[in-house]
Amino acid sequence: MSEPKKRPGFWWLLFYGRPRRGFPWLLVAVLGAAVVLGLVFAVPGGVDVSRVGAAGLFLVVFVAALALAFLAIWRPRRRP
Repeated sequence: MSEPKKRPGFWWLLFYGRPRRGFPWLLVAVLGAAVVLGLVFAVPGGVDVSRVGAAGLFLVVFVAALALAFLAIWRPRRRP
């Protein structure tokens, strides 16, 4: 009988695929946002600031989505 195939390790599964190039800016941005939000909650009154910031962020994302939807209707994609 042949030996069972070994299962790849955790790190191999995590980084499997095509090699990445460049600096991982998205990872740095997510970690930085987590640190900033943690510091906001450490400041007295920071919870209220985070609520206002969340409402503002929601408004910005909502307006951007509407603008992109109108842009998509106004200028449809070209067919190849």
